[in-house]
Amino acid sequence: MTETQWKPLAGVDRECFACGWENPYGLQMTFESNGEQLRSGLTVKERFRGWSNLVHGGILSTILDEMMSWTAIHLTQRFILTKGMNVSFKKPVKIETPLIISGYIKERISDRKARVVAEIRDEAGDVCALSEGEFVLFTMEEFGSMGVMPEEELTEMAAAFS
Repeated sequence: MTETQWKPLAGVDRECFACGWENPYGLQMTFESNGEQLRSGLTVKERFRGWSNLVHGGILSTILDEMMSWTAIHLTQRFILTKGMNVSFKKPVKIETPLIISGYIKERISDRKARVVAEIRDEAGDVCALSEGEFVLFTMEEFGSMGVMPEEELTEMAAAFS
């Protein structure tokens, strides 16, 4: 039996709150893929706490949305927007706890939509939070016509995703 080969994915937006490597206030998530799933390792810093020593639920939701977004983009090779997502919190997450976040495509609904799943596990392997979301898929031309980002960023992003 061969072990699955995980390959790091290049960052795209240096200032993104979730994945921007130059955003000193962000999560600075990184990702890798085996062609069927994506994963990320993350230790959430104290500045993202909610009550006492717990990671804020909004931050956990952001982490899940970012994982589902990267999963949808890389595994469909399309630009995306989150249409909706549901989050279930299963176990409190303490700050400074090493986490593994993973994502996969549950269903390709159509050429324009995909259902994606993400989960956050602690170092014991317990599921702490999980989500399922529906994502709208766009070609580069469709995404560009919406004026969401400047054309040079769109082109740079398209190159990074392929």
